[in-house]
Amino acid sequence: MSEEHYNRWLILISAIIINICIGTLYAWSVFAMPLGKLFGWAPPALALVFTINHGLSPVAMIGGGYLQDKLGSKTTIIVGGLMFTIGLFLSGYVSQVGMLYLTYSALAGIGGGVIYAGNIGNTVKFFPDKRGLAAGLCAAGYGCGAMLVAPIASALIINYGVLNTFQILGTAFFIIIAICIMFIKKAPAGYKPAGWTPPVVAATAAQPAGNDSKWTQMISEGIWWVVMIMLFCGAMSGLMVLAHASPIGQIMFKLTPMNAAFFVSIITLANALGRVGFGALSDRIGRSNTIMIMYIVSALSMLNLAFTTSVAGFVASGIGCGAVFGGFMGTMPTIISDRYGLKNFGVNYGITFIGFSLAAIFGPLTAAKVRVATGNYEQAFWIALGINVVGFVFAYIFRTMDVKSKK
Repeated sequence: MSEEHYNRWLILISAIIINICIGTLYAWSVFAMPLGKLFGWAPPALALVFTINHGLSPVAMIGGGYLQDKLGSKTTIIVGGLMFTIGLFLSGYVSQVGMLYLTYSALAGIGGGVIYAGNIGNTVKFFPDKRGLAAGLCAAGYGCGAMLVAPIASALIINYGVLNTFQILGTAFFIIIAICIMFIKKAPAGYKPAGWTPPVVAATAAQPAGNDSKWTQMISEGIWWVVMIMLFCGAMSGLMVLAHASPIGQIMFKLTPMNAAFFVSIITLANALGRVGFGALSDRIGRSNTIMIMYIVSALSMLNLAFTTSVAGFVASGIGCGAVFGGFMGTMPTIISDRYGLKNFGVNYGITFIGFSLAAIFGPLTAAKVRVATGNYEQAFWIALGINVVGFVFAYIFRTMDVKSKK
């Protein structure tokens, strides 16, 4: 179908704005300390909020991907939008941390994942000629959410309290998402932008003709398991830093809460730019080469974070770690769509997100336990450095297997 029937750029912009709203989930560190002071909750209990939130990502992504593949992105975003905004609003009425696990972690978290699956799955289908860039831009909205919301939320918390802030944000995001949904359209099957001719790709045993594999075919391939491990290793450092960015700044670098929130915004801006930059780079130099570069940047960032005593060093490492984390969010969708097609992309990418879920479980909790045991986060940085080295090895394995599968 020709592009004149669909304004794919308006659809992309709407998807980005919606993803900015749900990107609030990455700004958890701004809410954590005020909640701890208000209720006396321990750091591990608060870290578990973030862990459960992102640990449920595969459930949200698979469910959202299935809805997107079957019913279209608009229905998916409506369902996810209601869950996300209601969960955020209800978080303003909690009195026990267990209630927060239900409202913020489960309801808002799953809702955000459902939206993300619907948005990115639909957007990628509108850009078969620029998959890396489109996925990166769409994912960047998610990363920008924390950057924009962190200082706003911090100011709201100072003036109105943390519970009222949840209610204000939940109401505002409901209105914004409702408006953006009006511009979202379902991508038609086989959509091709005007003037673009798809490249001819020979069918292989690993990639059947049509390149539209079901999830059962996908997980039967050894290379998929390598991809999932790469996602785990690549996301762990980023989730560790993003979940604790504000406390790291306040405890290890003596920042005020407002200054720490500002640096959270800088890190999440790097997260957003990394999604676009590394996604576009992967279109030029290949997915595996880009991923190997990202592991090197992440490892060096964690090494510097373990040694630095300056705020500038903290910011530099946070930028590197955030950019790489965003890069994985921008490149992984294209790897799955490249190898397994767009027809079942929603479910396929949701299942691959199990790697992200494992990272969300181990990353933030590891950092929280290290802080309780030692009083700071230094040992957690060394653990993350080792995970990056392992990830680099698997990226090399992936490149070797990928080349062989295309011969």
